[in-house]
Amino acid sequence: MTTALDLCSLAWGDRDGYVCLSLRDTSKSKEESGYWVDKVFKWPEEQPKVADALERAKSSAKDVYWAPSVFTKPRRDRKVAARTDMLWADLDEVEPDSIPKHLKPTAVWESSPGRYQALWKMSTDLDPAVQQDLNQRLTYAIGADKGGWDTTQVLRTPDTHNHKYENAPAVRLLYLNGHQINPSIVIEDLPEISSPELGGQKLPDPKLYLARFKLNARTKELMKARHASVGQRSDRLWELECLLAEAGMAPEQIAAVAQRTVWNKFKGRRDEVRRLLIEAAKAHEHAGVLIPDDGEAFEVIEGEDTEHHGPEDWTSFDRTHQPITWMVADIWGESEVGFISGLPKSYKSWLALDLAVSVATGTRFLDTFQARKHNVLLIQEEDPRPVLQDRLVKIGAAKGLVGATVTGKTTFDYVYDLPDNLYVISNQGFSISEEWLEQLEVWITERDVKMCILDPLMMIAGGGFDEFKAFEFMEKVLKPLKRVRARTGAAIVLVHHHLKGSTDAGAKSMYGSVALWAWEEAALHLQISGVGKITAERFSKHSLLPPITIEIGDVGEVWSPTISTGASTELYDVLRMFEGGATVDELIGHTSLTRDVVTRQLKSLEGQGKVEKAGTEQPSGGGRPRQKWKVR
Repeated sequence: MTTALDLCSLAWGDRDGYVCLSLRDTSKSKEESGYWVDKVFKWPEEQPKVADALERAKSSAKDVYWAPSVFTKPRRDRKVAARTDMLWADLDEVEPDSIPKHLKPTAVWESSPGRYQALWKMSTDLDPAVQQDLNQRLTYAIGADKGGWDTTQVLRTPDTHNHKYENAPAVRLLYLNGHQINPSIVIEDLPEISSPELGGQKLPDPKLYLARFKLNARTKELMKARHASVGQRSDRLWELECLLAEAGMAPEQIAAVAQRTVWNKFKGRRDEVRRLLIEAAKAHEHAGVLIPDDGEAFEVIEGEDTEHHGPEDWTSFDRTHQPITWMVADIWGESEVGFISGLPKSYKSWLALDLAVSVATGTRFLDTFQARKHNVLLIQEEDPRPVLQDRLVKIGAAKGLVGATVTGKTTFDYVYDLPDNLYVISNQGFSISEEWLEQLEVWITERDVKMCILDPLMMIAGGGFDEFKAFEFMEKVLKPLKRVRARTGAAIVLVHHHLKGSTDAGAKSMYGSVALWAWEEAALHLQISGVGKITAERFSKHSLLPPITIEIGDVGEVWSPTISTGASTELYDVLRMFEGGATVDELIGHTSLTRDVVTRQLKSLEGQGKVEKAGTEQPSGGGRPRQKWKVR
């Protein structure tokens, strides 16, 4: 039997964060304390508590709601909404069967007789701003309640009772299935909310509220500007939006002010208002401003985190600790910016393509380093289109995406199973200019891209500056790219050339190295160490990683690189010194490796049959027993 917990778990998934159940006491007026109370739980650690609360809700005399969003802090606030793969709507009187088949909901429940609510599961996670946009477009397209699409929306909980009615009818879950929808279908199928109106509501006139806010001189200067200098609109618009957010304006107010300035880069576009609102919401999140809770009474929960506009003590700062995660294990972290660099013929572009295909398919980079599956955008401005196609096919074949069947003695039919989430731009003249970067953000946002690869840097960097002048390079190329990352959350990989004749290793060898070295957060710096053989120096800001050696092989026929990390051998040799075995802490102390690298490589050696677990060791000072490992 499907339960309310099943429905909530579908929406919340395995995300780490906070989830909310809300209680409304219909015996009280809105002005009374306790009329509306949000109960927040740590998810998924407190799932048993959620299950218990849902069980008790069945017999509650109060209306019980739940929020489909997961939040990064313990409150129901759109500013701290996490990424989600769900859309939702309060269908009201819209019959679920009347919804077009390709937009069929994943779950539907009856909130009261003849009224319904629904969830749609997407095939990929969505950024909160994108999710909110799609939620609104879906709501308007199917004729659902126009007030039921926002990020902090609460919905009726199945198996409870609706006390708005005298007989308190039951809220009934009608169905829940595994149906998923590709977000691109929603984007392509649903109409934009037209400009200059958004959902029938025009952006407010700033004259009605500007006097209520204390604006500093810089904000007023940007608002009064009458000329937008070339190449500055994106940066100045973002600066203005953040300043307005810091002054306490709501996103709609920020968008209305920005719309009337010379910095409005979206002016005249069909989706002008929507774009301005998305940017305004991001500025709110960036500035750390509390967005009010949609006008509903809100009772503060004991122990709830509060906003700080100054220093935080360490406990508050680390209360919602978010660990750094790998996009590609031991190679590239989520949302990191950095380089694949090397001399000509060091296979930079080949490795970049392998990285793109690995992330797009969730397979192993170089058949060794596991990648998380994400949407990828590849921008290639050097190699001709046929060369790029040939290389991608060879890499795809190595990952089982391309095969062949014999149709005759010498005839083959090629069978392709290529991912639809690897997007390619080839030789379209892309450059790091204001116009292209605006378009880049649109592509990344609309396609939910989480890794963007630009190859090569010097061809897409644009003209008018000297790559050896570090400050100029940083201001015109590197900082704009980092701002794209900040606004989209996408990792950015730049393919870049080393200085010819340089004897330095790693980042010191790159053109513009003074600026680039300081900018990078992750990197693969390549050196040719023999015929068809390269050494890759790995860099990561959060892990000490040894170099890897890559035997490329004959790329004229197939793509079949082999990897030697050297680290597993080092770890194996160290472990041999311990007759009775060693703990992870002991191995860390005798190597230059971090805990996550040691743990991962022990698992690899175990899989190869070289090491095995050797019982546990109780620490002398007490605490949990520690696993020991030994050579087989």
